[in-house]
Amino acid sequence: MTLRILIADDEKAARFGMRKALDCEAYDLSEAEDGEQALERLASESFDLVFLDMTMPHVDGLAVLQRLPAACGPEWRKSLEVIVVTGDDRVESAVECLRLGASNYVAKPFEIEQIRSFARRTRERIRLVSQIDDLASDLKQRTSMGQLIGASQAMGRVFGLIERASRAEIDVLIEGETGTGKELIAREIHNQSSRSSGPFVAVNTAAIAESLTESELFGHAKGAFTGADAARAGVFEQADGGTLFLDEIGDMPTAAQAKILRVLQERVVCRIGDSTARQVDVRVISATHQDLEQGIAEKRFRQDLLFRIRGISIVAPPLRRRTDDVLPLAQHFLDSLVEQSKAPPTGTPCRFSPTACDRMLDYDWPGNVRQLKQAVTAAAALCDNGIIDSPDLQLPTSTPALDGEDAFADLLDLPLTEAKKILIESFERRMIENALAREEQNVSAAARRLGMHRQNLQQKIQQLGIQRATR
Repeated sequence: MTLRILIADDEKAARFGMRKALDCEAYDLSEAEDGEQALERLASESFDLVFLDMTMPHVDGLAVLQRLPAACGPEWRKSLEVIVVTGDDRVESAVECLRLGASNYVAKPFEIEQIRSFARRTRERIRLVSQIDDLASDLKQRTSMGQLIGASQAMGRVFGLIERASRAEIDVLIEGETGTGKELIAREIHNQSSRSSGPFVAVNTAAIAESLTESELFGHAKGAFTGADAARAGVFEQADGGTLFLDEIGDMPTAAQAKILRVLQERVVCRIGDSTARQVDVRVISATHQDLEQGIAEKRFRQDLLFRIRGISIVAPPLRRRTDDVLPLAQHFLDSLVEQSKAPPTGTPCRFSPTACDRMLDYDWPGNVRQLKQAVTAAAALCDNGIIDSPDLQLPTSTPALDGEDAFADLLDLPLTEAKKILIESFERRMIENALAREEQNVSAAARRLGMHRQNLQQKIQQLGIQRATR
């Protein structure tokens, strides 16, 4: 990729010095002798980077910045980076330049390496933006499904399961960590199914008070209990002819689990205080962030209920296992924020810096897609020069590890069960990778070392996305 650079300075010696510093096959260099000529060239030609002198006669650098929207269009910052070159070291002058859209500034006399560094960073930024655009284009054409976005193999498998599940009439269980988009998956199954014209009713079973669980699920007759001033249909009846989404079913009280099992088996409900049996035509999609097998072992979840709800099983992959999706998702969220503002003010963020992209790719995202969206939203509010940089994302400097107290640093704001799940998964991953390495990637030998059945170890390797090294 050739970087097109415009050097705008009224001093011939200054232009010569900068041209000499940037003399490289990767750069296509042009010159402008004053601000007016710079604006003419920017209006008629395409440039990636401008080194703009502040103290030119007639039209100075500040005036050029003010007239750039008219010359290049209101969104010029998306394609053009401006570095102001100035002998004025006042802070107010630099702040005004940045407010008008300059990416950075350098004081005279400058170091040659400074100039080269700006050019290298611009070239890298363009490469990353191009990569994001290509991925975003792919997403729109072949790897988006409703509100779900994902170019990774992991999301490709989820899309395939959604298509198959939408054609079937059996119940579905969606498993995955908090923030992975389980409800979006459920909605997409409903939208693609023959029930799409019917209601989609979502209920968070963990948020219902235990005393109200039966009433919420099955409804009640008038006068069934104090405060029941009118008859009310439960969520099963509300979803009749459509889909009922039972979120966080792993946190449902055990007493309610037995009662819901009968409804799932017979599709018949009785409201509290009413002996009339009501037939319901409803498809049930359940979701949980809990390990239900562990819940069964700990007597917190009924095994027969798991058999009933797990007709088709879909695992929503965590974001740390689909890093190919991080940058396209981040750009999608940023574009959505810009679209929501009908008249974006000057400084509205429109892209991420290379360091911000690197930071997002390096981070582990314990809160998954939901956390990424929140980070982008907050960064957009903090950013004031059109470019979101790494500090704007406000991400912790470390991600969960297994060494000492740092293992808990990024988990303290999560629910206990979710934090426990992440730590256990990290521990299992390290144990299995270590066993495979010590047994030269022989799964049978690794299983014996770990005291596991070979089939169970194979399942864990697949669940955790562990890549076995080639012997």
